[in-house]
Amino acid sequence: YQEEIQELNEVARHRPRSTLVMGIQQENRQIRELQQENKELRTSLEEHQSALELIMSKYREQMFRLLMASKKDDPSIITKLKEQHSKV
Repeated sequence: YQEEIQELNEVARHRPRSTLVMGIQQENRQIRELQQENKELRTSLEEHQSALELIMSKYREQMFRLLMASKKDDPSIITKLKEQHSKV
């Protein structure tokens, strides 16, 4: 650790302080931009997940209804479908 610090200090001494400060400020701007982009991506992901959950819920409900309508003659299938639907 000490060796790394010493190397960094040697590199820093070879550049003017203003250059170092400007570099740090630029890095800070980049970090803030990346954090903002990350936040936007998380929000977008949450919205997509929510939409997908809604779509899948509607799909399962519709499939359940279709299967119920086509299997009215077999009560064991209806019972299995109800159990599966209640688990989901």
